[in-house]
Amino acid sequence: MSTYLSGRHAILSGTQASRAVVLQTELASACGEGNTATINLDGLLSDGGSISPEFEATSQVRSAFGSLGDSVGLFVIDARDLEPSGRDPIWEVPLSEWNQHKTSTQVVQQRTLLQVKLLLQHQLALTKAGASLKPFLLVIVGYRDAFDGALDPVIAKLQRDVTWLQRSSSVSFLDLSTTASEPTEQSISAAIGILASSRTSVGVTSINAVWSLRGARNNDDETLAISDLTIHPTLAVKKPTIKIALSFDFDALSAFLGTGDHPDNCMSDYSTGAFSGRIGARRLLRMLQKYQVADKVTWFMPGHTIETFPDTCKEIVASGAEIGLHGYAHEGAFQMTEEQQRDVMTKCVQVVQNLTGKKVLGWRAPMYQISETTIALLKEFGFLYDSSLSHHDSQPYFTPNDAPVERIDFSKPASSWLKPTPLGGLYECKDGYPLVEIPIGWNNEDMMALQYYPHVTNTNGNVDSRVVEQRWKDIFLWLWENGKAESEDGTFIFPLLMHPDTSGLAHVITMADRFVGWLRSWGDSVEFATYETIACDFLKKKGMTPKV
Repeated sequence: MSTYLSGRHAILSGTQASRAVVLQTELASACGEGNTATINLDGLLSDGGSISPEFEATSQVRSAFGSLGDSVGLFVIDARDLEPSGRDPIWEVPLSEWNQHKTSTQVVQQRTLLQVKLLLQHQLALTKAGASLKPFLLVIVGYRDAFDGALDPVIAKLQRDVTWLQRSSSVSFLDLSTTASEPTEQSISAAIGILASSRTSVGVTSINAVWSLRGARNNDDETLAISDLTIHPTLAVKKPTIKIALSFDFDALSAFLGTGDHPDNCMSDYSTGAFSGRIGARRLLRMLQKYQVADKVTWFMPGHTIETFPDTCKEIVASGAEIGLHGYAHEGAFQMTEEQQRDVMTKCVQVVQNLTGKKVLGWRAPMYQISETTIALLKEFGFLYDSSLSHHDSQPYFTPNDAPVERIDFSKPASSWLKPTPLGGLYECKDGYPLVEIPIGWNNEDMMALQYYPHVTNTNGNVDSRVVEQRWKDIFLWLWENGKAESEDGTFIFPLLMHPDTSGLAHVITMADRFVGWLRSWGDSVEFATYETIACDFLKKKGMTPKV
């Protein structure tokens, strides 16, 4: 396999364990004399030790790059010996490891990622100095199970990071855990050579897959055609565009008038609504403008907010954002008669028309309290979409036109309820009116976890914002890897809801800022889009003309 590595400049990072040294020797031989540099950061990756371990590690990395003229096309990180005790012979486990407070999974991830950080840090320094990086491949050799289910998100993040540095560069994890016996260093070296020459070497690849490819092509290592190499990793090389459905429910004072009404609401409660209308919304607007997505989001505004805080609402409209409706005084559908619902909708449609000069197309029910009557009224008033339900969590669908779910009457014989509930399909437009549903739900919003209202039972307020941030990332990353199975073209939407009352607070807006920046960092893979855009695209895919 020397054909595939010959002449490549490579940096090899690992430990001084015997098998790591053997692999380094094999790779150095395959690349050719003077084309590799080896670094050992193992002693610098554990707690304690030298006064400045990162400084010493950085110095090693700088020296390695310098020995190769700062031109490196292959990085290999041997992660097999980073796990404290799981794979080491018991007689080689240091006594200090028996008292580890970190799990083995945390240790192997920490040490692997720190090595990646130091290597990419130097690449970044080169670009800042004006150098033009050539495409490179980062190969991590290790065991998938040592990452305890976190490997795919880690590799996805690293792939994003190296693409920032050099558009054509990639990351591959060579998984050794699928073999019946431990592969030799010679076979690992050869597999790295195949990965380095493969047209598709991004993601997590089993060493078995590499050798199956070899056997299917040619048993002669030296004559395997490089142009024929195509390895299919578990992470897709290219992902379709994802629509980020970022929205804001601008409740302000209305939150305490409708669904949040309580006889003990007092001036201190109402003051949080005033904060939302005058301060919180403007903070979020500035954050959106910083990331250049202010015109690609949707604000759902109660009529009361528009008429009570007109200046703030005009600023939001001027940013180019879409405006949807959210009741007048945050009324729940079940607080009102049908006639009251109609009067509220009539008033709110006119209020938005006065604010924007355009017909309003979207509705989100306050506290998601929507009824069959509401849906009928939305169609009567010519709405394009609703965003109050969660029959799906990441695909638009048609708003259900089903009969109300029949509750069980436990005063009757059991035979009266021992029957299924009839439900229509997600993509059936039964009555000829294509009212689009754009899903949303409690897990995709900020308020319930991060805000405290004394008289609203499902608010908390004492949750660390990083918990919510990680939940949102977990949702996104799972959909990134699995959403393809639930749509024809592999795309999905990522609904996200923030409130100026909550995400406008100083301790939460830092999280909101980080998360929007994280979404933006996915580059062309994601697209921020208004709810109107998402609804129109959905109807066009269904061969229908949007009613706008």
